[in-house]
Amino acid sequence: MNKNSAYFLYRSSVIFNAGFAFVAGLLFLLTTAMAHADTAVGMVLDLQGSGKIDVNGVSSKLQLLAYLQPRMQITVDAGARASLSLYATRSVYQVTGPAVVTVEKDSVVSLQGQKVVVKAMAEKLVRAAETSNVIAGAVRMRQLPPRILLVTPEANSLLIAKHPAFNWIAAEVAEYEVSIYDLEDKLIVTEKVKENNWQLPEKLVLEDGTAYRWQISYVSPKDGKSYTARAEFRLASKADAASLLDLKPEENAALEEWVLYAAMLQNKRAYAEARAVWQLIARQRPDLLKLPETMQ
Repeated sequence: MNKNSAYFLYRSSVIFNAGFAFVAGLLFLLTTAMAHADTAVGMVLDLQGSGKIDVNGVSSKLQLLAYLQPRMQITVDAGARASLSLYATRSVYQVTGPAVVTVEKDSVVSLQGQKVVVKAMAEKLVRAAETSNVIAGAVRMRQLPPRILLVTPEANSLLIAKHPAFNWIAAEVAEYEVSIYDLEDKLIVTEKVKENNWQLPEKLVLEDGTAYRWQISYVSPKDGKSYTARAEFRLASKADAASLLDLKPEENAALEEWVLYAAMLQNKRAYAEARAVWQLIARQRPDLLKLPETMQ
């Protein structure tokens, strides 16, 4: 495998499908000069156009899912629009540029330009975000990728669906052996396939609240060596699954609530469900598909 094909293998994993890219890109935060999660009073839940954040004399770019803190000043450029949520008021403050506002614990105050429009949000969703330390993830590029890259379910992910789909990328075409074990190394199922994906059979039921390890292995047709990759995942307990589903916004809910829900799912490592929500969001707002510059 030459350097070009090695890079392509790993790069392909990052953009494996649109949903994977949504989560990787949209949940990537630049935290320089921004509030730490433990001092946050809210989040940016929608952004169209550009703006900036000023904290203690330091400026940074306004970004989706950025944390808000008291006395933070936000500038929204002409023609741009931002939705700022505050935990204390369970509300969204929509700012249309050109405008300058300052963030307080229980209000967003207009300083210049157009006045802020206030809308209520689902209280249980905002309350859950406030107490869950919602943080963002980033995809880190590596120079030398593995021979097999397990794509979904991601390592240490939480699954709500009972019969997940398994996807991987390999450096060469081969016959792959898919295996699932419990954490005591008891084999649950094994099957050989020629594709890079496999669906858990309907007749096989995994236990709620239980952790498993999935494994892909193959013998290289080129060098005769065996290659293996492993990752763990956990099925949500009935209580955890019900709790997450209870936070799901109504079908006609504002986009800001769906963005917050996707961030909540990501924080709980329910990546498959988070991807599905980002896909829903993307159909309404294709501009949110654009990755931050650092991900290009």
